[in-house]
Amino acid sequence: MTISLQRFEQLLDAYGASPQRWPDHERAAALELLAQSPHAVQLMQNVQWLDQELDQLPAPDFSHLSAKLLQKPLPARQKSLTEQLFGWLLPLQQHSAALFWRPAALASVPLMLGLVLGNQLDIFSDAYADDMYSVEVEETELDLISLADYSETL
Repeated sequence: MTISLQRFEQLLDAYGASPQRWPDHERAAALELLAQSPHAVQLMQNVQWLDQELDQLPAPDFSHLSAKLLQKPLPARQKSLTEQLFGWLLPLQQHSAALFWRPAALASVPLMLGLVLGNQLDIFSDAYADDMYSVEVEETELDLISLADYSETL
């Protein structure tokens, strides 16, 4: 397996100059490219210099960070939709005008919905009246038939 110079540069950027950190399946091909290419050697020297400079930097002290994070207040909790609805419907101020009109407005919603739907549905149309008339005629005929005397004289 061989790798390109571009892939070798990606390995160096991602894993550094130490071959032990490179992926196992690409390590042999990368070392072979390093032995054959002077440009790969130059890239390796640049990355080794960067690794040495980074190794000389002191690690930051984070010992006080956990205490600082624990002392920080939590952000305000976001109210759920049901909590917002109940807060709107039943306000906390006892002398607020909203205490009276909001429940009344909510209670009138089914009434308004019934009025709108009732006006949209045409229950007194001619087809409905014709159906009702035919049902009345059938009931009258059945009533008359039931009153008839079907007894036979012997």
